[in-house]
This record gives sequence, C-alpha cells and structure tokens, in this order.
Amino acid sequence: MDGLIYSLEWIVGANTSFRKRICDTLWTSVNFGMHATQFFMGSQRSFDRAKISFEDIRECKKILKRWPMHVFTHFTLTANFAGSTKQLAWTDDEEQDRKTTYVIKQLQYEASVISNFDGLSNGVVIHPGSYPNKKKGMKAIAKSLSKIEFGEGAKVILENCAGEGTKIPSTLEDIAYIIRHVDENKRKHIGVCIDTCHLFAVGDYDLRLVDEIDRFFSDFDRIVGLEKLTLIHLNDSVTEKGSRVDLHECIGAGHIWKDSFDSLIRLLDTCKQKGIPAVLETHGLDMKTLAVLEKIKNEIS
Repeated sequence: MDGLIYSLEWIVGANTSFRKRICDTLWTSVNFGMHATQFFMGSQRSFDRAKISFEDIRECKKILKRWPMHVFTHFTLTANFAGSTKQLAWTDDEEQDRKTTYVIKQLQYEASVISNFDGLSNGVVIHPGSYPNKKKGMKAIAKSLSKIEFGEGAKVILENCAGEGTKIPSTLEDIAYIIRHVDENKRKHIGVCIDTCHLFAVGDYDLRLVDEIDRFFSDFDRIVGLEKLTLIHLNDSVTEKGSRVDLHECIGAGHIWKDSFDSLIRLLDTCKQKGIPAVLETHGLDMKTLAVLEKIKNEIS
C-alpha cells in the first residue's frame, strides 16, 4: 500500500468487507492504515446477524491492543424501529410488535459483540426508521431503543437521513427528540452518526463553506450535545444541496467538495481536535485522497 496512507493523522477509516470473522476485517483495516473501520456484520438486507465466536473476539482484542482503532458496524438497512410505514410499533398490534422485538434482539446481540472492543469508540450504526407521522414515529423509535438490554460499553448510534420520504431523523432537532424520549437510564448507550451527504441533501447546512462547518458543530453542541457525536460518515453528494436524495459520491467528485477542499479540511481538523472518527462509505481509495490532502495541508501550514 502507498506509504502516505500510514502517515494519515486525521481519524479516518473506511467501510470494509466482512465475511465470517471480524479479525480478518480488522487486519484489512490495519493494512490500509485506518484509524477507524466499519462493516456489516451480516447481510445489508437481512435482519439475521453473523454469529461471532469467542476465538474471533479474542483475536480481535490482540489486534486492537497492538493497533488501536475505532470499530463500528452498520446494522441492516431494512430495519425500521418505528415498526413499519403502515403499522406503528407498540400500539397493541401483536404481529408488528413481535417483528420489531426480533429486530431489537438482533441489534442487541450485535451491540454486545462490538462492545468487547473497548479503548476507543465503538458501536452499531442504525437507520432509525420511517413513519408518515414524524412525531409518532420518533416516539416509537425511542421506545424500541428503550427496550434494548445494553451491556457495559454497548452503544447504538443513530444516523441522520437525507430527508427522503418519511425517513427519520432528518434534522438535529429530530435526533435530540428521539434521544430525549429514550428511557433516561439507557441514554448513555445512544450515540449519533452524521452522514455529510445526508446533511447536505437535507439542506440545513452548506458544507461547501468553512463557516457552515463551524455552525454545524456549534448547533450540534447546543441542540444535541457534542458528547453524543460518535462518528462521521464522510461522503460527497451526487446531488445538489437540499435535494433530499441519498446518493453518495467519492470525496471531491460530488457537489460538496468538487471545487474546494477547504471545508473538508476544517471538518477533519475539528473532528481530530474533538476525537471524533470519520468513515468513508464510497471507496477505500478515498483514503489515499485524504492522505495526499493532509500532506498538502501540512506543507503549506
């Protein structure tokens, strides 16, 4: 691999493939010089998660002791913790509640596995759900999260959506509302992931501008609390600001950073200062783009 990757000082990694063993995924991440990694612990479209052996977890701990890394998984994309778009969970519909309970148990298992990798931040990223009535949907999502039996160090991370359709949450206020309605003793287990493509698509922040990066962090701290910001999904956007379309693009090839990297540098510098990792979800070669960018920044600073 290019030596530049190993010298990267920003807390950056990428979405990495997973087959049967987490330790193999971690070795791939180490070989790419990642400071953070994310993978699907099972199919992107199935509720069932891969069963992880104690031997695998033990090997992972050995790897992470030598090469500390932020470890995240992404839960199945088909989960809806509000129930379904037609039937709200926890409204005395036994069939819907049974289905939602099964999904919660799978998430609970995945969170318990990832909680073994202590030292740096970790957790399971979820797309919280979708429902036509936003407030009812957010309350149902919060109730689902409150039903999780969290072990020590386990964390579930809520990702913002691009504002498409009836998906939740699309704003910082939505995120704060959900967390506020989670049982108080469970809130410490809830984190937040902000996807830059999604944030740009909603249109509340023009991420092309350095001042807007600063405004985002200030608003997040005021509305949600910066201690909740666990992860950044670092994606450019195929579509324009405010499009409400979820289409990721490689860094520098989309509408956010095609003309200038100034705001990207501010974003990554701020994340480094605050200890917040970022994960690329498009292509691992973006790691090389960021390494070159950081090298240029250091040479001119």
